[in-house]
Amino acid sequence: MRYILLFIILIIQVHADSNAYNRGEMIFFANACSSCHGPSAEGSSSYPRLANKKQEYLKKKLIDFRAGKAQSVSQQMMAQFAKKLTNKDIDDLSFFLSHHKKVHVKDVDDDILGGFGS
Repeated sequence: MRYILLFIILIIQVHADSNAYNRGEMIFFANACSSCHGPSAEGSSSYPRLANKKQEYLKKKLIDFRAGKAQSVSQQMMAQFAKKLTNKDIDDLSFFLSHHKKVHVKDVDDDILGGFGS
């Protein structure tokens, strides 16, 4: 009986994680995070990689940005994006980024300038 209960809890947790990942992915693209951080959150020379960073670190940074804590111009820009995020948005977005799976974007390879799609 105990094993059945543990199995049910595991299934519920996997489903909840899947929902958080999907919501976080939607937030990432709906808020144009991919415009600067790349479609796979891989970052660039000017913007940091977000993919597979620790969830608590990402969450703290987003909460700080939402509170207006910024130490540079780029961080001030992040504050503008983060101020509209709810606690749930931050949880889901940080979950998505910390558990990031490679996103396939068709037109990245076609862009001769090396951009992130059109």
